[in-house]
Amino acid sequence: MKIGIWPGCVFVMTRLVMRFPHFLFMLLLSVTLAACSSANRLLKARPAGLSPFFEQPSLAQDARGHLPFQVVWTTPDPRVLAESTTRKKLHVAPVTLAYLRPVSKALASREIAWGVHRQEAAVATRLREEFVAAFRRSPQARYKIVDKPGADTLTLRLAVIELSPTSPKGNAIMTLLKFAVTPAAVLGRWFTKGNMAIEGKVVDSRTGRVFFQFADHESDKLTFLNTRDYQPYGHAVNSMRDWAVQFEQMTRTPSGLRIKDSSSITLRPN
Repeated sequence: MKIGIWPGCVFVMTRLVMRFPHFLFMLLLSVTLAACSSANRLLKARPAGLSPFFEQPSLAQDARGHLPFQVVWTTPDPRVLAESTTRKKLHVAPVTLAYLRPVSKALASREIAWGVHRQEAAVATRLREEFVAAFRRSPQARYKIVDKPGADTLTLRLAVIELSPTSPKGNAIMTLLKFAVTPAAVLGRWFTKGNMAIEGKVVDSRTGRVFFQFADHESDKLTFLNTRDYQPYGHAVNSMRDWAVQFEQMTRTPSGLRIKDSSSITLRPN
């Protein structure tokens, strides 16, 4: 009898529960999940819904499966595309918070009420810095980063659409329950994890015409044990870094080639 990918993962995890103590089981559970592609898809955040920042939302296409972003749009105008290919410089504009939605998760709202600051401005600044750094670090970057837009540049505009902090207090309780009661307490992280959603568009700096747009939504990665669970925006920083690296890679990858998305599970401790 054949066992599918996801049922196969469940079967392996069940055997681990029967044979190993809590601590070792949780470590092996993390490794098992990380190896299961179906588990990654199941744990990925769903699309957040487009904001007015995203132009032509009705023409947006589901890009999951071949690009690292959930939704994309590319202009069908051949003249705009042709002009964009001649640009070799990129200006990353300050990130806008004009479309940021209120925190909707109950526990995240309580964390804010308990004194966790939402830190929108700091997150917006960090997001821009990560995109700039991704191009400057890349040995094969297609675009040279410039401080100001000009007639020979493209401009990347970014917007933070959703931003909910991780619950440090909630995760502390979950960690205690995992070790003292049952590893199944890890499922409680659905209530304690934060999330971040962004949208971006690339425009011709001279004409202002948009030729590419994208949107993505990430929540806290499932982990065995790490310091990010106790930092309100530790997971958000990792998501921002992933988005920046993925975008830079996408700009120099031939059309039609698949670009791998980040995993929803990680074994990294920080």
